[in-house]
Formats: sequence, structure tokens, C-alpha cells
Amino acid sequence: MAYWIFKLSDQSIYPDRKRKYVYHNTHSVRVREGDDFFFLDKREEYAFTAAGSIRKVETTDPSDEDRHHNPKVKDVYTAHLTDIIEFSTPLSISPKTQNGSANRARLGIDDVNLLGWSPAIAVIGEEMFDAILGLADSKDLIPKKTKKDFSIPDQWGKTKKRPYMKAFSEKVKQRSNHQCVICGSRLRELMEAAHLSPYATDKQNRANPANGVCLCRFCHRAMDSQFLAIEADGHLLSVPEIMKDPVAKFHFNNIDTEQRQKWLRGVDPQFLNKSVELYKEYWKTKEEV
Repeated sequence: MAYWIFKLSDQSIYPDRKRKYVYHNTHSVRVREGDDFFFLDKREEYAFTAAGSIRKVETTDPSDEDRHHNPKVKDVYTAHLTDIIEFSTPLSISPKTQNGSANRARLGIDDVNLLGWSPAIAVIGEEMFDAILGLADSKDLIPKKTKKDFSIPDQWGKTKKRPYMKAFSEKVKQRSNHQCVICGSRLRELMEAAHLSPYATDKQNRANPANGVCLCRFCHRAMDSQFLAIEADGHLLSVPEIMKDPVAKFHFNNIDTEQRQKWLRGVDPQFLNKSVELYKEYWKTKEEV
């Protein structure tokens, strides 16, 4: 999977359309089905205006006009776009404005040319894609969406997933007042919404707040590594190996069962029980080996 910046400009010989982006072989890019993209509009202000995914890419022969304009054109590509989310206002990265300069600083952008953003279609890394999407989200530029179920299909791109996963994360963290239900840490910057029934396998409950608990990054990694599990009554299960570490031992004995149980209100016991089953099954398999 790749991440792209599709630039919108009046100078393009191919008109950019709302559901399509047309380019040709001289761009030397390999856009594929399932890739994600941003629209970067150069026409009024240098700003990101939307994000979405590539549904499919079609190849056609160039017209006579295409060949006349550029003899090097051999193939014309049409990227059909889907799951497009238009930002409520443009996210400027123009160095000519105070807002744009501030956004550049937030993203760690000095010179876009040094990042390889010069071409009309530029490829960016996943980290930068997430940073831009996160900045747009933090400024409430991504419209909030609701739906009746908690499923998140695999084919959804990051842009479409984000509003639903953000709502999941916020509800899970608020339930325990942004405190880790295992160790009690109150450092909000370290808090994460952890899935009990795994995100990878339980597609129907990926956005279900009842399937999540608020954990700090340390405890989240420990749970994902099957070192820990939480029972429905708030009791913490842990393997002897991890308790040999003095830091971990202190960390995981900081909150009593009664307090943890209070923070678990709103968590569906079936998901806690499933997490415990996965924990026990994992260590049983390890012992047999």
C-alpha cells in the first residue's frame, strides 16, 4: 500500500475531477487499487482539501490531442477515487501565510521539495500521511460520521476509518477518566484505547467502545504480548515471568481490583472473557512447546 499527494492545478492538461484523477505515463508513478491519497490544491492556497482511497486504476490510449501536446505520452491512467472526505476548510501549508507556516511547523515540513513533493503526483510515507490526517482531525476539519453498527471493513482506507476509530478511542478513554485501568497512570499523552477482542480478527467490533479499555502504552504492549489479562471482576492476571521485572511488578500492583472494576463499567464482560481465554490459550500452547 502506498500514500499519494494528488495536486490540483489549472495548468494540468487533464482536468481533475471529484471522483477521478487523470494522469499519464510521464509521471512515472505506480498508483494502485487500495492506496490512499490527499488532494493538495495549488489554485488558491497551497492547501490539503480532501483525502480518500483509490478504488481502481484504468489505462487507456492517448488521444491525438494528448500526443500533440506531449509526444512522450503513451498511456493515460484514470484513478477512480472512493471514500473521499472533504475537509470542512482547507488545511494550508503555504509558507506565505501565518496559518500555513504554523501547520508546516507542526508537520515538520521545511522545504517540500526536499521531501520529494515537487512532482504533480508525489508519494509520501505512512508516517507523514498519518501526521497530516491527524493535524486535520485535531483542527476538526474532518466531518464526524455516524453509523448503526461498529464494523470496520478491511477495505476501508485510513481516511474513512479515522472518524469511527476516533469516536471509539474518545469514549473508551473517557470511561476511566483518561486513566490506565491496569496501572492507574494519568499521563494523557500516553493513553491509548486497547481492543479486548482483537482488531485484526473481530471486524464487527472494531469501533465498539464496549470492546475497549484505556491503557497506557506500557500496559497496552504488555497486554498485546499476552503478559496480562483482565477478568470481568477487575482481577489482573499476569504471568510469573513479567513479575520478575521489578519495574513491571511495581507497575502492575499499583491499582486494586475494586478500583479497576469501577473503571470497567461499560465494558462488555464477553470481551473481557474472550481476552482472558486468548491469554490462557497462548500460555498453554507455550507450555506444551
